Amino acid sequence: MKRLWIGLTCLVVSAILYGSTLIAAAVYSGLLLGDGGLGWDPRYGVWDTALIEIGTLPLVLAVLAGGTGIVLVVMEFRTNMAGNEEQHKEIGG
Repeated sequence: MKRLWIGLTCLVVSAILYGSTLIAAAVYSGLLLGDGGLGWDPRYGVWDTALIEIGTLPLVLAVLAGGTGIVLVVMEFRTNMAGNEEQHKEIGG
């Protein structure tokens, strides 16, 4: 049961981190445009320039936390299903 809660927590942290990064990039990309803007790299475009300057580390951490969360939740469900099958054999047999 611990793995389930840890996995769900990892998924929530991943969603919050990913969403926060995208919101920050959206706000920052507005500052890159217009007169007196900070400017952006034409090779990447406004959005990718903002993501690069904010940093890709939060996105990488979000993906790692999400993957870890999914693995932990799946492991917990598989453990519970195996336990239920053994319990069913004991009751039926």
